[in-house]
Amino acid sequence: MAAPRDEHVCVAGNGRIQITFQRERKTLRSLLSFFNRGHRIEIDDPKSVVPPVDVAKAEHFLAALSAKHGPLAPADAMIETDSIAALVLDGPALLALAAGSPRARAYVAWAVRSKARIIAPATVFLDPSVAAIAASVADVVPIYASTAELAGTLLANARLCLPFDSLAVALASKLRPAAILTHDGAGIGALARALDQTGVFIFTL
Repeated sequence: MAAPRDEHVCVAGNGRIQITFQRERKTLRSLLSFFNRGHRIEIDDPKSVVPPVDVAKAEHFLAALSAKHGPLAPADAMIETDSIAALVLDGPALLALAAGSPRARAYVAWAVRSKARIIAPATVFLDPSVAAIAASVADVVPIYASTAELAGTLLANARLCLPFDSLAVALASKLRPAAILTHDGAGIGALARALDQTGVFIFTL
């Protein structure tokens, strides 16, 4: 069945599944109440007071990883990049970090040195194992309607079916200058290029 003319259509990789971006926006909005359960730092809510950056949790997590996997090699520990206010970790990046990935550890260690806020979008709640990692190293932040709507716009502009990646990019855009640590540099990069502003950087594992 053809999509209404005012809806953009995204064809999945298998060429058979069609998802309208309008419906995808509604799906993202319908998840808000689930994502927002519990007490979380409301970092992209314009009415909230964002607490000061506290990197102690990340420092403790990195110390535990070093005890388990050994210290970072000098080359890995020297990662430096543009100054950012926040580092957004997506699900795969959190899993890589917990597994001891030297590159993931190096980027988080750099964020700690830079006093950047380390955050994870509330979509990590969908996977309990990822959520547990996120709670140990990052501030897990809720997704508000304005962020979800921006994510839907990014999907339409980039013509991609990556709803959770689009939420990570939309959240990073609210916290610019910010970076996203991810395994999916191509998809996240395409969504970031769909933004109408600069200040979102992509770090690929």
